[in-house]
Amino acid sequence: MRWMNAVGFIVVTCVLGTMSVPSRAAAAEVRDSDRAHAYTMLRDLQREVGESYFDPALKGVDLAANAEVAKQRIANATSIGETFSALAQFLLELDDSHTFFVPPRQTTIVDYGWRMGMVGDNCVVVRVRKGSDAERQGVAAGDLVRSVNGLKPTRETLWRLDYLFGVLRQQPGLHVELVSAKGAARELDLAADVRQVKKVVALTGADAGYDIARLYDEQAKASRGHQPVSAELGKQVFVVRLPTFTLDEDVMRDLAHRALGHESLVLDLRGNHGGAQEGLQALLGGIYAADATIGTLRERAQSTPLVAKGSGKEAFGGRVFVLVDAQSASASELFARVVQLTERGTVIGDRTSGAVMTARYHPLAVSHGENVIAYGAMVTVADVTMADGKRLEKRGVTPDFVVLPTQDDMASRRDPALAQALKFAGHPLDPTSAGALLPPPVE
Repeated sequence: MRWMNAVGFIVVTCVLGTMSVPSRAAAAEVRDSDRAHAYTMLRDLQREVGESYFDPALKGVDLAANAEVAKQRIANATSIGETFSALAQFLLELDDSHTFFVPPRQTTIVDYGWRMGMVGDNCVVVRVRKGSDAERQGVAAGDLVRSVNGLKPTRETLWRLDYLFGVLRQQPGLHVELVSAKGAARELDLAADVRQVKKVVALTGADAGYDIARLYDEQAKASRGHQPVSAELGKQVFVVRLPTFTLDEDVMRDLAHRALGHESLVLDLRGNHGGAQEGLQALLGGIYAADATIGTLRERAQSTPLVAKGSGKEAFGGRVFVLVDAQSASASELFARVVQLTERGTVIGDRTSGAVMTARYHPLAVSHGENVIAYGAMVTVADVTMADGKRLEKRGVTPDFVVLPTQDDMASRRDPALAQALKFAGHPLDPTSAGALLPPPVE
């Protein structure tokens, strides 16, 4: 999840994961009513961006002209999917990874069974689900990803591929070009797991009990995957992996409190896409006695200082080591950069994502007879300038010590970056032992 001020969500960062997708209706012939709905969606998207985008000048983009282009694309569309593509492209013209169209939820769930991410300038497989077609065909963590459906993933394009295949045009499978850790090149057609779900969730009536229970179960499963996990190496080092900043402030403060009495804190923010501003401030405040300046929040109508309130005598005062990678984004990047600028700690790993904006989800809907079609827009509502006057957007944070895993490291679950942090902390472990210190993230 990217960093945001308000309750919301972002789907771009669910890299080839499980999410709801358009049903077969998306490929069906577009009816006049469907086209009318698309025109209404376009009008509402244009309004939300025009009224809410952090830059009133829209970075020089002519929103009205782009809307006319989108209208023509909708007029020429031969399927509902093409109308969605026109709406998506309308917002993508802003070239802002935090501003995009969220299409209506449909009736199928697709799980590709594997995830990809960047290591340095290379795209690699970062995780493979057990029992997936990808596993059956021998895909492994560390495999180099040359292309997905003919498209080459790079640092600049990966988020667009995630959006394309994870949200807008989900596929029953993906054609990939891979290179294994041993240098073997191959092309594979990897089938996704596709299952049908109810289009309407009943919160009242005969089916309400079942559907409410199912929603609670899904929420609990997601929550378990977002909880921090930790390990203690005596009283010397406290190691914690934080998957997201979208947690209660008390949870964040407790992490810093649990580090008290240890000489060093190793905070693993790899794969952490950000979350809530309040979570960032709470965790930062736990490692500073005095207030710590994060930067300036530039919103549409005002600029305000962004500060983490210090914890005084209750602050963790030991050494701090922060692990980041190319998937670390938003609040993770701000945390790491503040630690660098104040010389509070050491940042280790890979250059971060460079996706540091504040986005807010705008829920929208269009009437369809007696029903309502729900969709939405994620819109950037603020930018951040760090205390040194510089921005991290599209630049990221360069670690103090760049430590990248090799393909073989990833395949063998060795963790050289954590091993380096533990060495600095005075409790050295080899990369194999470091890789086994914390359980793997929950799928």
